[in-house]
Amino acid sequence: MLLLITSGETIVPRYKWDKTPENRAERKKRILDSILQEAARAFNARGYHKTSLDDIAKAQNVTKPTLYYYIRNKEDILVKCEDKASELINGLLDEVVKPEKTGLEILKEFIRGYIPLVTDDVIRCHIRFRGRMDSPELRKRSNNMHRAIELRVREVVARGVADGSLSTCTPTVVTLLLFGTLNGISYWYRDEGALSHDDIYQEALKMFMAGLAQS
Repeated sequence: MLLLITSGETIVPRYKWDKTPENRAERKKRILDSILQEAARAFNARGYHKTSLDDIAKAQNVTKPTLYYYIRNKEDILVKCEDKASELINGLLDEVVKPEKTGLEILKEFIRGYIPLVTDDVIRCHIRFRGRMDSPELRKRSNNMHRAIELRVREVVARGVADGSLSTCTPTVVTLLLFGTLNGISYWYRDEGALSHDDIYQEALKMFMAGLAQS
């Protein structure tokens, strides 16, 4: 709601915060996303154990008690980064896996979409520190989440073999090699570097398709 107050001859606009549940939720999500990005960036640069919540609070220009409103502890940051990674990767698979497409077509689209993801700080954090939680339950949850994604990609490779668009291969091995190669990008890619996402995609495609695509 826009309120107007006068100060001499000047009309000064002042905004009243919209406190509806939807807007509060959106604001909390936006702030949490910002905290995760900053924390992930710090973890990637310094290491998980060498980064404190004080460091993250300082980078966000908030107090530590404010930080605790959004996260419980450092381990909770890893959990939330993994949840975000799972959401984005599964969302990509939901988008590219369609009944009318061949396994090869799906795999190409997945690789194209996955490369930008692994250059995001939150996904990089997920890749580097996956399963590093102290809690056995959280480690198990993390590993199950990762295996579920691997299974979906393995099914894409198997589909390509079955429909003839991919050469005969062992889908499990191909999937592990695929993730090993693509996840490795997160360690060396730099935003200011000479290679674009498309440059990397074209090179990755040539490498994988040389051995997988049916001629």
